Amino acid sequence: MAESGIKKLSQERTREWLASQVSTSTEDEELESIAESSVVDSLDYDYTEEDDTDQNISTMTLGTQIATKKQSIITDTIRDLMNSINSIQTLGNVNISNSTNVHIGNVTNINGNIQIIAEGLSPSRRDRDRRSPPKHSAPKPETHFDEDYQDESEERVRSDVFIRRQKFKIPKELCCIIPRHSWLAQKPMDDPQPLQLPVKYVVILHTATESSEKRAINVRLIRDIQCFHIESRGWNDIAYNFLIGCDGNIYEGRGWKTVGAHTLGYNKIALGISFVGCFMRELPTTDALNMCRNLLARGVEDGHISPDYRLVCHCQCNSTESPGRQLYEEIQTWPHFYNIEEEEEEH
Repeated sequence: MAESGIKKLSQERTREWLASQVSTSTEDEELESIAESSVVDSLDYDYTEEDDTDQNISTMTLGTQIATKKQSIITDTIRDLMNSINSIQTLGNVNISNSTNVHIGNVTNINGNIQIIAEGLSPSRRDRDRRSPPKHSAPKPETHFDEDYQDESEERVRSDVFIRRQKFKIPKELCCIIPRHSWLAQKPMDDPQPLQLPVKYVVILHTATESSEKRAINVRLIRDIQCFHIESRGWNDIAYNFLIGCDGNIYEGRGWKTVGAHTLGYNKIALGISFVGCFMRELPTTDALNMCRNLLARGVEDGHISPDYRLVCHCQCNSTESPGRQLYEEIQTWPHFYNIEEEEEEH
């Protein structure tokens, strides 16, 4: 029997079955009409086994590189899907006034982790790197560049991020000041007194407490110091303008623009920078010392500290062991260190 005959016979049998299922009422006639159009539409489609050839479902391992052509197809498909979702809008009369950041229509949010993966090496370069060295060759010394060319699967789990072999990691040399709210500082008891800038002096002190290379412990220590200064000393706020922990972080005390309570006779003309700890027998960590230098340089660049400032220690100004003998000897080797005793002898 010809193909057109098979299609015609199928349609007739389908109509006979529908006629036996529906009655002559108006509602059933509408149903029959709908069913009739559905049957015809479905039977008009010529189904062949060849239509299944491109519909196979395939899987791939997570992290497998996708060819450029397939990646383009996937991207286009996702874009079309998102556009189709956002295109279904039912809006009536809308009247908006005195408003900002208003979006009219559907919004699709995609929630999930965003992972940045380094640009892989070219296949030829990757093959060369993976070749085993000759048996009699000497072992290659490790360099800082070796970690940039690790296997892609290893790079995905690295804590620091590489994009086109550029390492995005905050270097220790930068001067990053942790604000007051990050160490849970309470507000000053009274309005702060403004400091006349740029200051001519910078005083180095220590807190005479324990020290730590962990940020969480330093936060607790600084918070306790503020409570002691306010509740026991009766001062307006924590005494120092800045504090530096052995974790290599700078913590904001009263800041650049406020008179401190760190050094009698120098509070209104100097910034007070205190290292968290007691440094009679040992120095702060290298990171802490570097951060202090960076803070001084930033103060000069931003106009808070005079370019020809005088760097002094607490023990030079008052009768105290602060900032500790070891740290005092270290500060004497820094640029801008000022010997107050010599000035007094001259006068």
